[in-house]
Amino acid sequence: MGLLVEGTDYEVMGVQVGTVFNEVVIRTINTVDDGDTLVVDLSDYGISDTGLIGVEGWEHTTDNSIVVQANPTTVVASGELTLTVSGSNDNNPRHYLVKGHAKPNPTSAL
Repeated sequence: MGLLVEGTDYEVMGVQVGTVFNEVVIRTINTVDDGDTLVVDLSDYGISDTGLIGVEGWEHTTDNSIVVQANPTTVVASGELTLTVSGSNDNNPRHYLVKGHAKPNPTSAL
């Protein structure tokens, strides 16, 4: 499939804006394959371009039944988070939890 498109291949299920960090939940359709990618603009969800805390991922190895952890490979460049789907199976839905904060991460002293 390659590059996943929001609204067709994946959707943002919800956004939780907190006092310490923000969370974004992303769900893909069940035709997503290992190696596909999706791009998230962190600023759309109140996360600084250097404020990413982490990403957790899960793969439904059987639709809506068996769930295993499958964290994606991630890269952040110019405030855009690229998630590369990982896992051993093709054609399975995935869920991702993206966490970050609005304040940039310090580059040296706090």
